[in-house]
Amino acid sequence: MKTFHNLSLEERIKISHQQLERMRRPNGGYIASPYSAEDGSGDAYNVFWIRDIMFATYANEYLGCFDKMVESFRLVLDIFKKFHPRIVQASIIKPDVRHQTGQFMPARVHPTTLDSITDAWGHHQLDVYGLFMYKMGDLIKKGYGFRFHHEDFTLISHIRNYIFNMGFESDYGMWEEGPEEHSSSFGAVLSGLMMWFDQGFYDYKYKHKIEISHYVPVSERMIADGKRSLARVLPRESESRPYDLSQMSLIWPYNIVDLHTKKAILHNIETHLVGERGVRRYPHDVYCGKGLVPGDNQTAEWPLGFAWLSICYAKLAEHGQDFDAQHKKVHFDMAQRKAYFLKAIHYFQLLEKNMTPDGCVPEMYLGDQMGHNTPLAWAQSFHIISGQMLTNLSAAHPKEFKLPPEVRYSQEAQAAAHRVA
Repeated sequence: MKTFHNLSLEERIKISHQQLERMRRPNGGYIASPYSAEDGSGDAYNVFWIRDIMFATYANEYLGCFDKMVESFRLVLDIFKKFHPRIVQASIIKPDVRHQTGQFMPARVHPTTLDSITDAWGHHQLDVYGLFMYKMGDLIKKGYGFRFHHEDFTLISHIRNYIFNMGFESDYGMWEEGPEEHSSSFGAVLSGLMMWFDQGFYDYKYKHKIEISHYVPVSERMIADGKRSLARVLPRESESRPYDLSQMSLIWPYNIVDLHTKKAILHNIETHLVGERGVRRYPHDVYCGKGLVPGDNQTAEWPLGFAWLSICYAKLAEHGQDFDAQHKKVHFDMAQRKAYFLKAIHYFQLLEKNMTPDGCVPEMYLGDQMGHNTPLAWAQSFHIISGQMLTNLSAAHPKEFKLPPEVRYSQEAQAAAHRVA
């Protein structure tokens, strides 16, 4: 019987997407994982994390399933609308991040009612707002058929006000821990604001220039505050963390840091956080899920990190240039681009090596123990994205970017080719 690892790359991406779609709900959202905690161990993950929905549906864009992606972001917009009064209130009177958590929009909600699951949570997560603003602007500029109404722009304007009032200050970040100042959070918010700013920072991404700054005006002061705040924390993730897996978001999807900083982020992660089964989130991470027992000095490793590394290197290989600290172009020759492509392949192979025989990406491994959140929706999405990026690069530059047979073809096809040879 064929398993996931016996199949061709095209078939593996298809299977991975099927696993992702099993976590999609009729309203367009994705539960974080199928784990229901019916055994009483820990929090259920078969609920909606707003960040996870946005990253999970990202794969649909790379597969050309634009309607599915638009439906997911329409749902996220509806969640923001449901908690619009909290956003407005916090944009006027700043709540205490530690002690008034119920005054923030929740980071996770019930998958049917969209009600908050608990107010006792680190809900103030700036990167969620940044990703939302970034992708909403991107949807307009790409013309994917997302129909915006006046009330939608009013909501986004209030999110801008929320960011301005809360400031580039401490939050709970991507891992819902803190509060601390996080470079990944500041970068996400700055990217969201830059998408709506009228200076064209992201114009290179689009075939046609579509001006959106008049819908949700962003001041130069906000951009300057964001740049200063991000520069103040980098190259660290936070005061307690010199490096963190989440910093790869500054490279993809946001591309908000210069080439020198990109290289520093990747070097730190590859040197200090990469393991055999995945990438550790940060040094001395103690989270390992329910039911897993860490050994001495053992830290959970996330296969998601391999996918993210592959994506980052594929993006560097894709374009023949990047930018420096003064935002001047830095050109790559083809030899450098090939080196980035080979790194992208390397991490993609490590990712697939740690996927299950039925094509699922686990949340984590602790040694050889697999975490119960398997599959993890946004990790599944990142596998699809990384595989599709490699496929697209190989198709665009077949002579320069060649996929190895063991990546492209099924084991059956490889064996047949070997027999002929």
